[in-house]
Amino acid sequence: MEVTIETVHTGTDAAEPTFTFEAKGKESKELYPAKKVYESDNVMVVHIENVPTEYHVIGLFVTEHRDDKILKQEYKRQLKNDSDVATTELDKIKKSDLPKPEDVIVVGDYREIKVNKNLVVKSDKAYQKEAIVEDMKRIKQEITVIIDESIPFQKELVSTLAKEKASLKSEMEYETKEEQTETEKEIDKKENAISSAEEEIEAYKSKVKELKEKYDNREEKLDKLFHPERQSVEENQESKEQKQQQEAKKKHEKHQKQDAKKQDKNKKDESKKEQKRQQQKKKNKDKPSEKEGK
Repeated sequence: MEVTIETVHTGTDAAEPTFTFEAKGKESKELYPAKKVYESDNVMVVHIENVPTEYHVIGLFVTEHRDDKILKQEYKRQLKNDSDVATTELDKIKKSDLPKPEDVIVVGDYREIKVNKNLVVKSDKAYQKEAIVEDMKRIKQEITVIIDESIPFQKELVSTLAKEKASLKSEMEYETKEEQTETEKEIDKKENAISSAEEEIEAYKSKVKELKEKYDNREEKLDKLFHPERQSVEENQESKEQKQQQEAKKKHEKHQKQDAKKQDKNKKDESKKEQKRQQQKKKNKDKPSEKEGK
């Protein structure tokens, strides 16, 4: 028997927990070997062996084991907050003092389980493909629900509220000042509800965009699994592009250095010329005129 479990790490532990598995028949209480055959970031696949051909209900006990060091730190914090606990007791924590591992029971009813007589342990790649395909199905379903149900519902709500608001405004013409004050309050409520519904629509649109990107990423990942040679070509292309960029960068840096040297040389040449001009001016100034010579 094969059981696929979706996992989500929602805790704050730095080290993710590990899991152990045990399977048991509901009526017979008989234990069956259970082992994990595949695990990814969000999926675990467990095989239950020696399941009899005739059974009614089998329970898979999934036990979560948190890191002992993390549990001890939490327990110490609790003790520190307890004013009745002596400080020396903080260093005397036993494993029996720590919280017991939590478990979840996955129940399998024979009426809801598909029979596969050719069930075998697959490769990691095969399980990964199955997990991606299932994930894509879920994403597509979520997009469909948002587009076909959630957004239309909010749009219809906006339309209904806008009509009610218009109706209230038209009624104000025949109302007393007190009634108008109350009607204005109702109109404000309608306007706030319309704004909330419009914000909800925009949030749904953003969610659809996010889900489509997620779907495209899964599709790309699946394509690479089915066609690993494409990944190799892409990697070679990326490597080639990186090499070209590096070469272009080196050329650019080389040209910059050459330009800097050229500018420096021009500055030095100009400086020398200026020095010669100044020296010539000084000579001309110091040289006596013809009248003075006579």
